[in-house]
Amino acid sequence: MDVRHVQITGGSSFMITLPKEWANSVGLNKNDTINVQAQPDGTLLLFPRGVQPLAQKRTSKSIDVTDVTDLKFIYRELIGAYIAGHTTIMVKSAQPMSKELTSVVSSFVQTAMGLEMIEADESHILIANLIEHEAIDMKKIVERMGSLVKNNVKDVYHAVQTGDYSRIGNMAVKDSEINRIYWLTHRQYNMYQKNLTSLTKDGPSMLKFTGCLFLSRVLEGIGDHVVSVSKFILGIKGGGSPIKLDPFVAELGERIIANLDLSIKSWINLDIELAHQAIKEADELVIDAERSMVGNLKSSERSSLNAVLELFTIVVAEYCKYISEFSFSASME
Repeated sequence: MDVRHVQITGGSSFMITLPKEWANSVGLNKNDTINVQAQPDGTLLLFPRGVQPLAQKRTSKSIDVTDVTDLKFIYRELIGAYIAGHTTIMVKSAQPMSKELTSVVSSFVQTAMGLEMIEADESHILIANLIEHEAIDMKKIVERMGSLVKNNVKDVYHAVQTGDYSRIGNMAVKDSEINRIYWLTHRQYNMYQKNLTSLTKDGPSMLKFTGCLFLSRVLEGIGDHVVSVSKFILGIKGGGSPIKLDPFVAELGERIIANLDLSIKSWINLDIELAHQAIKEADELVIDAERSMVGNLKSSERSSLNAVLELFTIVVAEYCKYISEFSFSASME
């Protein structure tokens, strides 16, 4: 670390000299201006006018698929390039691309937010991001994600109790909306890390951005479990009729939906009272669901769905605790 001594000029102004090597590397000359920005942690960020922060520069990622036959691997490469924050993604091949490969790229573009396929032929596909990074409010998109996850959990219990399975028949499609918000949140977090000028004294801190990323990851995990439970229900449903649930399991469903809502609210408002209440109720849910499972293991009349939903309650309750515990810590900032 380069240490500079503070000097006083004119009797009241504080002054330090700039490292010559750095000044030369950014092309700084006499009478040039430098932006000075105070950071939430008390440090100063200096950058010459006309020099773009890394996150504002246009970057491109090239993916060569010539010898790649695993389409899932290619899909994950595309997701990784998107999350890394590249402005454009070039998919290229020395051989004509197969219809299957083109379909995978097209599916990715349709799923990820803000992307368009602007060039395409048999040897290359150029994908461009059209969303302005600074225009996105991470907290609002994560709040929307929470609303989607909560509604999907509600749909699971509604389907079982009413026999209306239409709400969970396309759960994988609805979950893709949750995934695309998670990708965008992760991308935004990486962009903010590259561009500290986004963090102003009165604006959001990196802790808040970390909280958005953390919550989106937890919600994405709950969404995946909802998809798995929905597949199980669709596999055992009988002719569109309701599936018999233990009254206590149905009650657990109502309680876990309320707990998820409370946990998300505790994060949105950074309310330690709500967070504490949500953690307490989640602990009680886990205890009650475990006791119910153990007490009914030997019952031959008990359906497997009851056990699956009890386990689902335990998993979601643990996720809710993660959210509320983070809310508690973040509120102490």
